[in-house]
Amino acid sequence: MFGGEDALRFWEAVVVSDEGTTLMTVKVALGTRVRVREVVERYRKVRRALTGSAEWDVAGLSRGEAAVVRAELRAEVVRLREAGELLDTVDAIAAYGVRREVEARGWRRVWPDEGHEVAGVGRWPGARDGGYPEAVSFRLPAGLAWQVRAGCWSVSAEAVAGLRDWRDRYPGVVRRRPERGGEVALAEYERLADQIVTVGDVLRAGLRWGLG
Repeated sequence: MFGGEDALRFWEAVVVSDEGTTLMTVKVALGTRVRVREVVERYRKVRRALTGSAEWDVAGLSRGEAAVVRAELRAEVVRLREAGELLDTVDAIAAYGVRREVEARGWRRVWPDEGHEVAGVGRWPGARDGGYPEAVSFRLPAGLAWQVRAGCWSVSAEAVAGLRDWRDRYPGVVRRRPERGGEVALAEYERLADQIVTVGDVLRAGLRWGLG
């Protein structure tokens, strides 16, 4: 297992968990941060219009009545965010989009506990750096973050094992400087690497859903 920069290159995401939510930082394409800010600002205007509407006005109400209205407003904001109709924070964009991506992959299910391979960080063989120059941070519900990590491991484990075996069989082959006669070995490497899905892959796809 690797830590630090090696972990960032593998996962293309840094994962820090606490109770209820998981903080994630994912490497993204150039211009993504600008698009995120534009979407957030657009939906903040929507939220200001919502909260300023007569439906949620608490003027003249008792404290108890006002508390009920405010609680109903908070619930409505949550509902709109989950539906993708109020993406007024980076967290809302990411949670909505990642949830869509998880559903599209058929990963909304109960996963077996695969221990450190799912919960830990480290650089699996075959991970692509991708050349992503920016990073975006956000919090996901802990259960959703777990589904992402477990799903990635479930679909990638066999290919990871194959690439570990590949490295044992071809210790002298360097991907970026292939020697003569190494083309077959490198073709096998690429075939296995194409089967690996990283956390970063899923988070970037989720952001595309949210920003789309």
